[in-house]
Amino acid sequence: MAAVLGVEIDGLVGLARPSFGPSAGPGAVLLIAPFLVCFGGPFALVASPLLVLPIVSAARWAGTRFTGRDAWWWVPVSASVVAAAGTAALGASWHLGPGTSALGWLAGATVLTAAALVARRTALRAGRVRHVLGWGVVAAVAVFAIGAGVFATGLVPEYRPPRIDAEALSGSWTDGEGGTLRLAADGTAYADGLTDHDAADADHAEPTAAKYRCTGQGTWSYSDGESTTWDQRVWIRIKGCHGLDDPYEWRISGTPDRLEIGSEYGEPDAPDWYVLTRR
Repeated sequence: MAAVLGVEIDGLVGLARPSFGPSAGPGAVLLIAPFLVCFGGPFALVASPLLVLPIVSAARWAGTRFTGRDAWWWVPVSASVVAAAGTAALGASWHLGPGTSALGWLAGATVLTAAALVARRTALRAGRVRHVLGWGVVAAVAVFAIGAGVFATGLVPEYRPPRIDAEALSGSWTDGEGGTLRLAADGTAYADGLTDHDAADADHAEPTAAKYRCTGQGTWSYSDGESTTWDQRVWIRIKGCHGLDDPYEWRISGTPDRLEIGSEYGEPDAPDWYVLTRR
């Protein structure tokens, strides 16, 4: 149920967040529900006896030992200790930095606390599975209703790429890593140190290597699409650059005062984006 709520909330946030394609919104949870059941179910069955229930037992023991009664607030204390131990072990083996470790500890403590509090409450009554699923459905419906109301009333606007033209695209663009692209008003394109992410991804190599940098000259054009601003495209061709020597599709994102163009690479169902920002 936590995974369902997480996907739902992420979908709502995605509706307001700048992107290069329309967000599936909270309805995405319906598309990935089979995967949540197939993978989330076994994970929950393993995590419950190994992590969640021991945290509940440890919290009950600590409450009885130190305060003489079972208090709910011992659950986040116990969960924080377990999360700290797990984060320390992962940090040592994966060489995580302080910031990443702190974020991992906070996320782990939050997830374990929520699950342990639900387990503690349902353990005191009958119909435990029905209780968890029932309140989980109520929470999912409430999140959807609140999110729909927020967007319907305009309190949070749904993101749409800005409507632009060829003149707005003319100028210099940067990838923030030394690569630049200049689009001239006459349709000429000049690339200096752009990264060929497709080639690097195919080689399973770091794209920062010099062999994946591209410099050259070519052409570009802009198409405004047929219906919505999501259909806008920039077509760029750089002669002599592998992966860019045919007209290559770039999409529009960002805001009117901070335009972005991005090209897709990697897995088609979960692509990464090579992003250039207007200088």
